Amino acid sequence: MSRNLTKEELIIHKNSALNALDSYLQSMINSSDKRINGKADKLSYWLKDWTKFLNFENQFLPSSLKRYKRGEIIKVHLGYNIGSEEGGLHYAVVVEKDNSIHNPVITVVPLTSVKPNKDLSCLRSGEVILGNELFIKFTAKFKELYNIAKSKNEDVQKKIDKIRDNAHISPSDVKDAEEQQRMVKERLDFLFKMRDEIAKMKKGSIALVNQITTVSKIRIYDPKTTKDMLSGITLSNDGLDKIDKEIILKFTK
Repeated sequence: MSRNLTKEELIIHKNSALNALDSYLQSMINSSDKRINGKADKLSYWLKDWTKFLNFENQFLPSSLKRYKRGEIIKVHLGYNIGSEEGGLHYAVVVEKDNSIHNPVITVVPLTSVKPNKDLSCLRSGEVILGNELFIKFTAKFKELYNIAKSKNEDVQKKIDKIRDNAHISPSDVKDAEEQQRMVKERLDFLFKMRDEIAKMKKGSIALVNQITTVSKIRIYDPKTTKDMLSGITLSNDGLDKIDKEIILKFTK
C-alpha cells in the first residue's frame, strides 16, 4: 500500500529517478555501438512525447476525435519498447466491435511490414499474414490526396504570380498567399513521407496478434478527423477473420 509522502520526500524520490534515467541515457550515448546511440535518441524523443501526452491528459476529450470502427487502420504511438515489444509510431488495426466516441481508450493489434528476409512459411505464434491489401489501399489513398494537394499548390502558385504582377496589392494579401503556400508545402512533405512508409508494405503486412493492446486515444497520430490520411482505410473482412481466429487460438481454450 502506498503512503503519503511529504513534499521533501517527493523531491528526493524525483531526483533519484531523474538521476537514474540520466545515468542510463548517458551510458547509451557513451557506447561505441551506434544502435545503442540510436536507442538513446529514441528514448529521449519518447520522454518528450510522453511528457506532452501527460500535460494534455486533463484537457483531452475523446469526443473531439472521429469515431473508430472495427477494422479501421490507425497510426498510434506505442512508446519506447522494452525487449521485443513493438514501440514508436506504428500502424495498427482496431479490433473492438463497438468503441464509443466517448471512450478514452481503444484496443488495437499492431501491424508490421514483411521484411525482405522474412520466411512467411515460419510465422511466429500470434503473427498473421495479411497480404498486400493495405499497400494497395494506402497507395490509392496517397494518389487521391496527392492529386488534391498538387492541384492546390498549382492554384496557390498562380495566385502568388498574379500578386507579384500587381503593384497595388496589399501586404496582407501577400502574407496570406505565402501562408497558404507554406501549408500546402507541409501537406506535400507529409504525403511524401507517408509514401516512403507505404513502400515498405509492398511485400505485405503482418498483424501482431500476440501484442494486442489497449491504449489511450491520446496516442493516436492519424486519423484524428474524417479528413486525415488514414481515414476510411479499413482491413477487409477476410483479414479481420484471420485476426479473430488467431485471437481465439492464442487467448482462449
